Amino acid sequence: MVTCEDVHRWINIPNVRVVPCNASQFQLMKLYPDAERNKSLLPTYNDQIDALGKMGHGWTVIGDGRCLAMFGVIQLYPGVAESWLMVDTIGIRMRKMQLTKGAKRFFNHVGPSLDLRRLHIMVSVAHKEAVAWARLLDFELEATLKQYAPDGSDSLVYARFYDQHV
Repeated sequence: MVTCEDVHRWINIPNVRVVPCNASQFQLMKLYPDAERNKSLLPTYNDQIDALGKMGHGWTVIGDGRCLAMFGVIQLYPGVAESWLMVDTIGIRMRKMQLTKGAKRFFNHVGPSLDLRRLHIMVSVAHKEAVAWARLLDFELEATLKQYAPDGSDSLVYARFYDQHV
């Protein structure tokens, strides 16, 4: 299991705390419009976020009086996991470089820590910043899933592979 202390050590961002995620933290975030729309289309979304935090699979980075990012890793089966992320649009502008470097360090550590051979993420085709960020974090474009998102829009599958399993 990955702890909040592990995540805090890995991301290595000054003046932030890492806590288990929970849905009440959304009140401290301004989400991108597509994330807000998709969240509103899923009636059980808040319950799912709360469950991930309680199980130790979701974390929130808090700094500057805001929830800067909420993210997690869900192991689908041995060696394979999916990661998810929601960022605060204000926080990402204030700490873009720190959050990007922290995310890269997180993904460098989480794979080996969970004994993963593969970790994938879903990114909205329309969210160009997220597409660029996925590439910057060493994820490779794998596929387009037509009408996959809750709002019916297309999503891109980006995957990252960990060498210890090759």
